[in-house]
Amino acid sequence: MTSDYPKLIIALTEAAGTDQLRHFDLSSFMTGPPLKEVYEKIDRSMMFFSVYVAMEHMKDDLWEDSRYVDKEKVHLCSLVEEEVRRYWWGRNREHLKLIDERIESLKNDPEFKNKKEGDLRNKAIKELDQKMFPLAIERVKEEYQEIYEDEWEKYWKKEDPFKPRIEYEYHRRYDMPKPFNHWDSRNPWQQYYFSKDKDNVFYYAKGGSGSSGQRYDHGFYGHLFALLNSEHPVPTYFFTYDSHNNFVFIREETSLWLNFFDLVGNFKIDGKESERILRGVVNIRDRL
Repeated sequence: MTSDYPKLIIALTEAAGTDQLRHFDLSSFMTGPPLKEVYEKIDRSMMFFSVYVAMEHMKDDLWEDSRYVDKEKVHLCSLVEEEVRRYWWGRNREHLKLIDERIESLKNDPEFKNKKEGDLRNKAIKELDQKMFPLAIERVKEEYQEIYEDEWEKYWKKEDPFKPRIEYEYHRRYDMPKPFNHWDSRNPWQQYYFSKDKDNVFYYAKGGSGSSGQRYDHGFYGHLFALLNSEHPVPTYFFTYDSHNNFVFIREETSLWLNFFDLVGNFKIDGKESERILRGVVNIRDRL
């Protein structure tokens, strides 16, 4: 399928994992020079282009297929222990104070004078948890009675709320060529910003909505590439990661297309200035 990719994208993926592909280091969230300064200094001899990847939902019947999904076994504490932890989550300041007080008490006990601080802290936490077990048991019992009603005792014995639990987490595989395989699963789309210099070294950054850093990069590099696009068209390549985990090339646009979602917010810019910079850019969301 990679044979269907444009030559530039093939060259990019071949450079991935080597010193021929590097991260942009032009700015970063909360630090770094402003957009205007970067735009004025950036090397205009480089080739600039963008790649937009849209994610389709995976087919429901593939979630148990190891070719498409990584299944992870997760060990969890018992329901009663979880209820104790939930109790203390809502009383964090009180919990820390009680732990510190108990540690000081243990330090004055000859039996524990040679114990390490970490061991004393673990003992203090365990003691406090044990004090809360009766309350936790009652709360879990109330949940069982509410869920199972008259049959709650049968499920109490069957599931054993005192027993550690095992759950399975399912993680979709991202079998894309580098650098696209470093996918944040919170994103339904990601937009990549690339340049290639005279020595055929590629540089890139990626934007999305999954984190504050991604939103900042999307805003910063989106506006930077929009400014560059006003001087010379910046091509945009469209890919889809489809419902069967195939990375499929869709089309190429000869100028810059951007997903305008989250272009501003984490990246701080005057609204009118943003509109001016983006005037010649196609909003992908308007063409969906």
